[in-house]
Amino acid sequence: MYDVVIIGGGLHGGFTAWHLLRREPGLKVALIERDPGYEHAASARSNAGVRVLFSQEENLRMSQYGHEVYGGFADLMAIDGEPQPLSFWRQGYLFLSNTAAQAEDMAANYELQTAMGAEADLIDAAELKRRFPSLNVEDVTLAVHSPKDGWLDPYGALTGVKRKNQAMGAEYLDAVVASLEADGGKVRAARLEDGRRVEGRWFVNATGAWASEITRMLGFDIPVRPLPRITFYFECREELEPMGLTIDGRGCSFKPEGKGFVTGHTNFARAGAFDWTVDEDRFQEENWPLVSHRVPAFQAIGLKNAWACHYALSQWDGNALIGAWPGQPDNFLLTTGFSGHGLQQAPAAGRALSELILDGGFRTLDLSRFAASRVAEGRKEPERGVKA
Repeated sequence: MYDVVIIGGGLHGGFTAWHLLRREPGLKVALIERDPGYEHAASARSNAGVRVLFSQEENLRMSQYGHEVYGGFADLMAIDGEPQPLSFWRQGYLFLSNTAAQAEDMAANYELQTAMGAEADLIDAAELKRRFPSLNVEDVTLAVHSPKDGWLDPYGALTGVKRKNQAMGAEYLDAVVASLEADGGKVRAARLEDGRRVEGRWFVNATGAWASEITRMLGFDIPVRPLPRITFYFECREELEPMGLTIDGRGCSFKPEGKGFVTGHTNFARAGAFDWTVDEDRFQEENWPLVSHRVPAFQAIGLKNAWACHYALSQWDGNALIGAWPGQPDNFLLTTGFSGHGLQQAPAAGRALSELILDGGFRTLDLSRFAASRVAEGRKEPERGVKA
């Protein structure tokens, strides 16, 4: 019998356990993880960005807390006084608009961001070219630059949180959940494929893109599906000025990585099923035309590596689903559907789940806007402008 059973030992499950054990060191917490090496974990394969460029206060506040936790990771995750360093490259984020409508959204978002203390600059094409001479700015209508944002080592974050949790007494069970047992409006236990039965007072579904597989064990579905996404690593022949993580209004992104760059292109039409195929033709057809348009030096590059990953895409409105599902066991909580924002918002999501369990409601940051119950209410809360 555990106080809390968390299905999913990635960053969302890990930060939920961490917040619980920081507040209540005597809690018995178990994390069930089917992929203990995190070979297919979404966060481990992500671009691992942390940014303040959002249009909704809750999303921005969640990522500000992500900055706080990841920025202080070494000391927060220290074990027996020994820090656990985490690489965090604060080289900035850069959003580009290519139409008048995109520029209007960007300007409106910027007003909110700066009002909430986010450090960002709204700049025109001429200033953009001055700061980043390698960019083609002919079709840029406006840009926003957040110089303190950046990206981190995702595998280092995953393993660092796991080590800290284990040191605090959490148990990681390397197993696959086969079924869930429920009665009297509560989930009582998880049956594992190896035959074990894990009882708990609370259950958290922190499986990200796999979350709907778990909810179906209780007889209900949620509008979260895996969105396949291929990340390509390439090297450029020319040496360019330092650049941040750039998201183009034309639909692609790129950022420095080691000696080269990585790029991704989000095609929302691909959502629905897992696809681990690494199709290098997609680079030629989708990514390269976009990145080489934005950075002419990328016309002469060498593709070196590629890997597949998946967003936990909320097909409802692109934002997270947090908390209990109406009409289902109230001790079964969700944290999923972050649609590409999962890593940066995992610390805040974990804090929110810990408050639902220990306090019966949100305390530090009211995330009612993203309550899972909004689907039944017919309430959609999409971000304005860049989605992922």
